[in-house]
Amino acid sequence: NPQGNHGEGHDAHRIWQMNMTQQQQTDPLANIKPWYKEPWPWVAIAIPGAAVIMGIITFYLAVSNPDHLVVDEKQYHEIESELRAQQTPDPGQTEPDAPADKGDGER
Repeated sequence: NPQGNHGEGHDAHRIWQMNMTQQQQTDPLANIKPWYKEPWPWVAIAIPGAAVIMGIITFYLAVSNPDHLVVDEKQYHEIESELRAQQTPDPGQTEPDAPADKGDGER
């Protein structure tokens, strides 16, 4: 009888379902998902991962766009000597490199 066989299959499925429900109620580990299906491990991984990515981007930008000197050493010394030549010495100052206030220099 095909109907009877179908009914037994339905009963077997219902019994299996009841067993699974009972197992889930008695076994607390039955409802635990694997760690990679939970959202919080990915959040915990994403925060330091984002910091590493931002650090790599910052390093790349620092290396690819270095700060250039306004003037090089040679030009600096030329400008410095021109400025010293343009300065007029104060009448009270005998040495050109002496501090203006006697309390500012070395004793």
